Amino acid sequence: MTFQEMPVSAMPAAEVSIDRDLVRELILAQARQWAGKPLTYLATGWDNEVYRLGEDLLVRLPRRALAEKIGHKERRWLPRLSSDSGLEVGAAVFIGEPSANYPFTFSICRYVPGISAATLGRTQRDAYAPAFIDYLLALHGPAPEDAPRSEFRGCELQAVDRRTREQISQLPATYRRGAQRIWEQSLEAEAYGGPPRWLHGDPHPHNSIVTTVAGRAELSALVDFGDLCAGDPASDLGMLWMHFTEEPREQALQRYSVDRGMSMRLRARGWALRYAMLTAPLGAADPLGKIGRDTLKVLLEA
Repeated sequence: MTFQEMPVSAMPAAEVSIDRDLVRELILAQARQWAGKPLTYLATGWDNEVYRLGEDLLVRLPRRALAEKIGHKERRWLPRLSSDSGLEVGAAVFIGEPSANYPFTFSICRYVPGISAATLGRTQRDAYAPAFIDYLLALHGPAPEDAPRSEFRGCELQAVDRRTREQISQLPATYRRGAQRIWEQSLEAEAYGGPPRWLHGDPHPHNSIVTTVAGRAELSALVDFGDLCAGDPASDLGMLWMHFTEEPREQALQRYSVDRGMSMRLRARGWALRYAMLTAPLGAADPLGKIGRDTLKVLLEA
């Protein structure tokens, strides 16, 4: 079995029908100050439908109940994260309420101009490696005691051991041994002993917005803080394997003060394996599928 033959993951089904007419209706009823702005469909994610409102706003509407819970977390914690880090993290500028035709709370936030870094090749993404790691350094400040925790991000790797081993067993046979070695080394590494840090939770290329200046990609912002949590920074650092080639990745780790022999690096590589296996089965229409498969090759053919 090749990577291309791995079972394809499907996007979760929507639990509510959303179209432009519904979004316009919600804005007219609840946010009339923006009713005259053009409204354009932008994207459908696993959790939200996204519409662009005028030149500088986005409307994010949950398409399933789980996304409603995620939205509540973002509205509760993103203002605090912005205050703690000094970063623009996409906190909502307006909170919309459920209506007779739409059952969830929705939000309007600032539009970040640019394109998804997932549309670029790995070598093109290398250009923003210093800015990416500087963003994480600013983001990863100490989190308050009551900050949200996650069972799937920032936690001890033992918490996701069973599921990860199941995913390894589904890899092409030629890659299983290498994946098992990487995973075992990450589990054997010393556990994180520092204070829980703020984590983005999912800083992959498709959640990274870039612009191009003189042909070079520049990082504008990280978006979609639905997996925001507190915990081990190695969880976010694992995404370096998804973004960059070896030299910029190593330079980024050094900039973060992660030495080659440190347990942080081994844990981060374990997270990288996990992220790659999560995204590799995604279909051709999802740019993260190709990135996940490429990351598996980077990890397992090294």
